[in-house]
Amino acid sequence: MISKYLRWIFIFALFTQVTSCNPGGKLTQHQKAQKAFEEGKLIESLAIYEGMIASEEASGKVSEENHYEQAAEVAEALGLSDKAEMYYKLAIYYKTASPEAYQKLGKLYRKQGNISKESGVLEPLEQLYPESGAAKEERLRLFQIYIETTQWQKAIALWPPSPQAENNESELTAYFEAKQSLDHQDDLNDIAEQLLVLNPSNKAAQEWKAKAFYEKAETRYQKEIEAYEQNKTRKQYAKMLEGLDASTADFKKALPIFESLYNDTNDKRFALYIANIYARFGDIGNAEKYRKLSQ
Repeated sequence: MISKYLRWIFIFALFTQVTSCNPGGKLTQHQKAQKAFEEGKLIESLAIYEGMIASEEASGKVSEENHYEQAAEVAEALGLSDKAEMYYKLAIYYKTASPEAYQKLGKLYRKQGNISKESGVLEPLEQLYPESGAAKEERLRLFQIYIETTQWQKAIALWPPSPQAENNESELTAYFEAKQSLDHQDDLNDIAEQLLVLNPSNKAAQEWKAKAFYEKAETRYQKEIEAYEQNKTRKQYAKMLEGLDASTADFKKALPIFESLYNDTNDKRFALYIANIYARFGDIGNAEKYRKLSQ
């Protein structure tokens, strides 16, 4: 008898707890909107959210439950991109937006092909919520935007944009080119070597290596010739020959790389380098041939 009595007390207490959280057991407007969304009644869900938003705006306060963002998600599901954009922006304006709201608005702009607006959303996402999942997922895209819009300094500051970036040829090449554009010489050789490990035929790294060999060879060549012109002695002549041998060795390293690049691209810049190297070798025929190809 006591056991039965205690059971009824427990049920009554449970009922009291539930109804105190939701008096009368009725769904709130927010719950109704969520339920409609989950049931695929998107128009009904959006109408409820917009009703709540209108009420909040009329009373001069914005709910912390973030109905703007939720309304935006429903509008986007309905294909109402303009309305979705409006509500995402309002959520951001009123500082109720989650990191995911920035991400979703960025993707919306990406679909529209509006790179300026996309970066305008992804940048504050990165600045405000750098440790969020949304920011980490969009970091590579932001890096790509910086590369595409030649914002080299911002691209370098964001490196690496993903855990796999340093082992990804495309991303590492973009970083390499950004560093070159700002004349950051410090680690370019290391990056070039890393790129050639990933792909021995990487054009950007091949060009860097070929130019490095060429410039080293040409600098040594000019230095030795000038030194001999200023001091035409037998000893200096011997030093010049030794220096020119070293210069020739570097020219020989550069030549096949430039020839490969020219054969693959028909870029006249590479033909001019080849012509100059053959001229240094005293091969007038090939020097003239490639000089014509460079014009």
